[in-house]
Amino acid sequence: MLDLLDMQGNILRGYRSFHFARFLWFAIDTDQGGRELIEKLLARDWVTPGQWRARPTATTNIAFSFAGLRALRLQADCLASFPPEFQAGMKHRAALLGDVGDCAPEHWDKPWCDGDVDVLITCYAGKPQDLDARCNEILTLALEQNGVRALPPHQDAALLLVNGKPSRREHFGFEDGFSNPDVEGVPDNGGPGDTGNPDEQGQFRPVPLGEFVLGHRAEGGEVGPMPAPRILARNGSYLVIRKLEQDVVGFRRFVKDKAILLGRALAGTLPTGAPVEEYLAAKMLGRWRDGSSLDLYPTKPAGDPGNGFAYADDPDGARCPLGAHTRRVNPRASLGFGGNIVRRRRLIRRGIAYGEWLPDPTDASGAAPAGVTAGSDDGGRRGIMFQAFNANISHQFEFVQQQWVNYGDEFRQGDDTDPITGIRNGDGRMVVPSQEYRRDQAGKGRMVIPGDQRTGRPPFLCGDIPRFVTTKGGDYFFAPSLTALRLLASGKVIVS
Repeated sequence: MLDLLDMQGNILRGYRSFHFARFLWFAIDTDQGGRELIEKLLARDWVTPGQWRARPTATTNIAFSFAGLRALRLQADCLASFPPEFQAGMKHRAALLGDVGDCAPEHWDKPWCDGDVDVLITCYAGKPQDLDARCNEILTLALEQNGVRALPPHQDAALLLVNGKPSRREHFGFEDGFSNPDVEGVPDNGGPGDTGNPDEQGQFRPVPLGEFVLGHRAEGGEVGPMPAPRILARNGSYLVIRKLEQDVVGFRRFVKDKAILLGRALAGTLPTGAPVEEYLAAKMLGRWRDGSSLDLYPTKPAGDPGNGFAYADDPDGARCPLGAHTRRVNPRASLGFGGNIVRRRRLIRRGIAYGEWLPDPTDASGAAPAGVTAGSDDGGRRGIMFQAFNANISHQFEFVQQQWVNYGDEFRQGDDTDPITGIRNGDGRMVVPSQEYRRDQAGKGRMVIPGDQRTGRPPFLCGDIPRFVTTKGGDYFFAPSLTALRLLASGKVIVS
């Protein structure tokens, strides 16, 4: 039975109307201090559930890494019942996730590079002053609480201001945040921005709750493995946090330079509905910058960010390349077998941008300041605080990251990785590598943009793709239900 009042907020129903966020990190030095912090947050009614009677001015949610649960001194039998990937933590899964070279944990930002983050508290608000007020209250509470330490620097994030207006874009310029699972039984779910799992007829149906929340039936009709005791796990979810820094200047420069080659190689066969640079960027991502899908609108953007497509009629990637980012992270019906390969790999994404928007001179929605060019860099850092909720980190997030983002065999791409977010494990050439790739050196990637026999457009071999996204921190967290938080605060988590 769905109980949004017991589940924490932002899992099943996102905070889209709250434009400002802050991530607060903490260490637990004594189990009593950690329990008292939880108790005081609950006593002030600050922990936001998945459904509220009146809209709060600020939301607050709390999650724990495995190190944090261990610091609360849970029984050994309880700790041992958590899945091994959660116990290990993201740092120790770095090689599997492609976090090597510049993305390796030793290069991560503080506080990630200094040690374990035990507790994550996230706050969202509609106004900056409301966010400041709530976060200051929490930090004051922690300061007064013996046995708990704040781990600065905390991370601010917010909806981007593009040409002075709030925008749902991410820093590469694409509209974001409108493609999440349509979860079975969740009110206000399944709208234009949500899509279910494909069935044998290519139609979409809602995704069972158990794919994201523990203690409920999943795709196979089963209730998945749960930590003990069950009351601690039920209505909880695993949260993946990754700080992903984006090389905006590098991305814009690459698209600009490569579009010149694309225009020459495919002269006379390219659609005329969009500039060549926009066409190339869309082919890499799988959507136009306004969110329109290439599967539905292969020649020009249409202002339609809908999800009524499944790639079923584009088996060779003539419209949307097989290796494009959006196709890799959610292949829909394109891998065959009635969608069975895809159904267990869905993620609920709640990412939010950090850093300021860098004006883009090629953006038709507004003029860039004088002197701003595609290669301009203001020296600022920007990216996405990636957040994903799932019930099985290994089968969902890690599978997508390892098998679909950083390896392309299921998409007939061999070792070619995701052109937007993937690692770079070669020399970027479209021939046999000139030398063996080493993990301690910066590699480059490549991508095939398939041709289209219907229009006579030949394929284009897009090589020398640098890495555009660098991991700067992150970990795996457990977001307990409100019932479980009360249990943790009591110190009476008993495995019988």
